[in-house]
Amino acid sequence: MKAKIREMQEQDAPRLYEIGQACGLGSWSLESYINEYNNPIAKYLVVEAEGQVAGFAGIWCVVDEAQVMNVGILEKYRQNGLGTLLMEALLSTARARGCSCMTLEVKETNTAAICLYKKMGFSAASIRENYYPDHVNGLMMRRGDLG
Repeated sequence: MKAKIREMQEQDAPRLYEIGQACGLGSWSLESYINEYNNPIAKYLVVEAEGQVAGFAGIWCVVDEAQVMNVGILEKYRQNGLGTLLMEALLSTARARGCSCMTLEVKETNTAAICLYKKMGFSAASIRENYYPDHVNGLMMRRGDLG
């Protein structure tokens, strides 16, 4: 599938909110996405496919560490390599900002995302017991070779 990665623009916030809701990121409000756009330590990227924003991902860069804040791709666009494109772009962004490692947290039951992250060089670091409201554990993952 032909896709394009670009930086988030403020007018993308409503679309990111819609995608976030569809992907189970319900704790993020529209205001949260606008705030992230204006956050100097945050960088959000969107992936466009078939002429529309199909997904997004964002990181915070603090000192030399990047933390993946969220990743969302609409279901109809999954399994087309868009997640890989977004993660590659996030890794490049983190490197450009001087980060030497990247961490993320994912639902322990989200096997598709975990497979993607492992493919991208992440490994399990720790477990956050009952981290989610549905009592699912959070799996902390880390990649330490960005430099």
